Amino acid sequence: MSRFLRVLIFLAFLWLLSYGIANIFFGEQSFENADGEIAVIPVQGMITLNGGSSLLSSSTSAVSIVEKIETASANDNVKGIVLDINSPGGTVMGSKRIADSLKEVEKPVVAVISEYGTSGAYWVASQSDVIVADELSIVGSIGVIGSYLEFGGLFDDYNVTYQRLVTGEFKDISSPYKELTSEEEDLILERLQGIHDFFVADVAAGRGIAVSEIDAVADGLFYLGMDSVSLGLVDELGDRDDAIALVEEMAGITDGSVEEYVEEKSFFDTLQEYTSSSFFSMGQGIGSVLVSDEPNGLAIEV
Repeated sequence: MSRFLRVLIFLAFLWLLSYGIANIFFGEQSFENADGEIAVIPVQGMITLNGGSSLLSSSTSAVSIVEKIETASANDNVKGIVLDINSPGGTVMGSKRIADSLKEVEKPVVAVISEYGTSGAYWVASQSDVIVADELSIVGSIGVIGSYLEFGGLFDDYNVTYQRLVTGEFKDISSPYKELTSEEEDLILERLQGIHDFFVADVAAGRGIAVSEIDAVADGLFYLGMDSVSLGLVDELGDRDDAIALVEEMAGITDGSVEEYVEEKSFFDTLQEYTSSSFFSMGQGIGSVLVSDEPNGLAIEV
């Protein structure tokens, strides 16, 4: 046996010996003394089903958030979950997907609204056991929007004609290139109302209060955190630390570690988010229509 090989074997033996000693004296002891961990899962920015970003805005993936929730729920060492929410809402399916996943969690879940927790983001928060919000946070705004830009009048001014070629009467309903008929408007509003009613009922069920109480504040208006407690939208005023302490109390632990369920971002991801945010701030409010992937221009959001 060569001298080099004998050295490698000796070093490997020392490593195994030291690992075994450390595991005996420290590993089991630290495991026994640990109360477990609290998983903090961020819900930041516009919620869409698959996330992504554009020139004017960036969004967070509902699929990714659900995966984090399921991972934390399945981890026996995780004793509770904190949803760190700072979001104005998002698409119907993105918001609903997260809300539905929380219904399957059997561990304590506390949502904390630091700045924004409105519309679809509030839908998500409503499925937690307790909602904590800063007193000056923006909460609520329960409603559905399907508004879009319509260019028909502008086309007329420039003698541009919309050639309508469809095989179904309502195939180009809400097309931005023509004005809505009264019948089309009624049909769209009927469907928006259906989503609204489902939204309200699910929030009421999550909060454990009557549908009529949620319906009374489901007019699309936002509320300050300090006013939301008396309205039944929020349980307590506080910040993230308060939410973590509350989950520890609910889980019956006193010294739990905090595990941040965040995704590592590269320099280029950070640069893209900064650029997107800057452009969005300059033209806030027009992005959802201009960059919509919907073929007819109608992007329904909650």
